Amino acid sequence: AGAMDELKHQVMINQFVLAAGCAADQAKQLLQAAHWQFETALSAFFQETNIPYSHHHQMMCTPANTPATPPNFPDALTMFSRLKASESFNSSSPVASMATSPPPPAPPL
Repeated sequence: AGAMDELKHQVMINQFVLAAGCAADQAKQLLQAAHWQFETALSAFFQETNIPYSHHHQMMCTPANTPATPPNFPDALTMFSRLKASESFNSSSPVASMATSPPPPAPPL
């Protein structure tokens, strides 16, 4: 495969991880099995995990490791990064204003 294919595959794997909420190596295996047909791989993933999902989930990994509902995971990520962005913005603004204005002179003791 050429570099362009590699890149396309990498992007597809990332997309799949977001859509399915699974690990990248699992996404890669499913996509390869589906000959890089995104929808085919995705439906295969949900068919595999649909019926025995909770049982399969507990055997595979600790529940704390992954969200119980993969489709909501990207939303949670977006919210989290938005939260992080606003947090760092708020915490850095007083520092920035202090840095730009000269500090007040210390009162004589």
